[in-house]
Amino acid sequence: MDLYRIDLYVINLYVMEECRMLMKVLKRLAEGDRYSNKIMARELGVDEGMIEQMLMQLERKGYIEKEEMASCSGSCDCGSGPKKASCCSSKSNIIIWKITSKGNETALRVAK
Repeated sequence: MDLYRIDLYVINLYVMEECRMLMKVLKRLAEGDRYSNKIMARELGVDEGMIEQMLMQLERKGYIEKEEMASCSGSCDCGSGPKKASCCSSKSNIIIWKITSKGNETALRVAK
């Protein structure tokens, strides 16, 4: 096997893994639960920066859209326990990601 084919193989593996991670994030959002980036990163075994990049990539591709809240009023229904604490204890703007119809269709296809 020549070096060019090895490079292509490694690139393909990387792209496939990136797609798998994007689909994991999309499926989590499609489930309707609210996650902070920190919680999602911990559950998926990646860092928060990676989650932020994946969310922005999903947004650019039209799978999700964001809805910004000036602050948490406590009525955002962002879960209970640590999820609510991480969401509602923030003093900064809160970004809620909503899945689009394109994202829902894709998540349903992947779940099969």
